[in-house]
Amino acid sequence: MVESGIIACLGCGENKPVSEYSVLNAAGAPRPYCKPCNAERVRLSHYNVTKEFLELLLRYQGGNCAVCGTADAGGRGVMHIDHDHACCPGRRSCGECVRALVCTKCNLYGLAWYESLPPSLRTFDWLNSYIHNPPAKRLREELAAPLRE
Repeated sequence: MVESGIIACLGCGENKPVSEYSVLNAAGAPRPYCKPCNAERVRLSHYNVTKEFLELLLRYQGGNCAVCGTADAGGRGVMHIDHDHACCPGRRSCGECVRALVCTKCNLYGLAWYESLPPSLRTFDWLNSYIHNPPAKRLREELAAPLRE
């Protein structure tokens, strides 16, 4: 169907014009996933999580930012995946260090600022609680509990 300029995305299944796809190689072949689906695949791979886990995590958080509680993701309209940067030395996350889903403001300004402070200045109990016992950790523990019984 590429000849007609329309391709079915392997991610969302929608038939989209070839302009909705990134180029895969020097020959100009389009990727099998449209740009939004490909971006999501890269995001999931980077944080080593599944789409299902993120959907479950967002429901666990009540559909809101885990830090400030807003439902407005800000930015591009997608909650950011917050993770412990000290956990994984490389560019990819192990997945276990994913802490929660947070809005753009909390991700860029709140958490980044707070975690850059020396430990002696990190005096916000609720942020310390979030960092040490984040929603994703609690969710993983709840999911694993039936397996231990």
